Amino acid sequence: MSSQPPTGPPSGPVPRPSGPAAGPPPPGPGPSGGRSRRTLALLVGGAAAVLALVVVLVLSLGGDGDDGGGGSGSPTPVDTKAAEADAHAVATRVALAPPDWGAGFTQHDPYEVDPAPESLVREDCEFASRPSRAGTLASLQRNVYQTSSGIAGTSEVKVFVDEATAKQYLADARDNIHRCPEQHRAKERWNGVREATPPQVTGFDELVSEEGHQVVTANGGKVDDLYVIATGRDGKSVLSAYVVGSSKLDPQIHKYAADSLQKMQQRLVQQPEAAATGG
Repeated sequence: MSSQPPTGPPSGPVPRPSGPAAGPPPPGPGPSGGRSRRTLALLVGGAAAVLALVVVLVLSLGGDGDDGGGGSGSPTPVDTKAAEADAHAVATRVALAPPDWGAGFTQHDPYEVDPAPESLVREDCEFASRPSRAGTLASLQRNVYQTSSGIAGTSEVKVFVDEATAKQYLADARDNIHRCPEQHRAKERWNGVREATPPQVTGFDELVSEEGHQVVTANGGKVDDLYVIATGRDGKSVLSAYVVGSSKLDPQIHKYAADSLQKMQQRLVQQPEAAATGG
């Protein structure tokens, strides 16, 4: 799926990052064992030697140190901390608070998850999570709950260093939807996991929607809950609304997902300078 499920009852599954942009893999030995590690060490050593030579050549050919703008100076390094701070400001403002969802919604514990992890589905269809991939500047979730209906919701904002990383994240999310129609985590079980028609929202470069059913809760109880994850990419930012509740509330669940995603997009474009941080 495209985001972590709302905390507490009820909950559901999420996206499997894949490919070279997906950050560190889950713990465990690599497919080729110790020999690949030794080969990697040799490659790293050789690369370091080449890099050292390049540095020497650059320094020796860098001119006499004049500030005349002749291209001889070193490029200004990116201020990573400043970029992360700006991206976090975007996420903090765009992620929804309980009143944004509607009447009766309250904070759900934990209310904020910062940084929010990425999700993955293992080869055996176990749903799990992992740290954010390289190039993630901010990743924030806020969880809410409506006591009267039992509907839980999560708004998630991810800001990446560039559009390519954001595109890859969304591609991984879509890939994960098609990976396992049945998923599990400890006692929890989900089935009917599928890609659905995206909601009618505007302002996004890409949209992905996912639906499924939770049939067993974390304590082993049987339920029939519907979850919907509506996700959109706007430039370098990926926004998600995750809503889950009784299958009898299907229309409300879809409406909350669409309305929440649209509201986040509207907030995002109100601060384009901060949203564009990192590129």
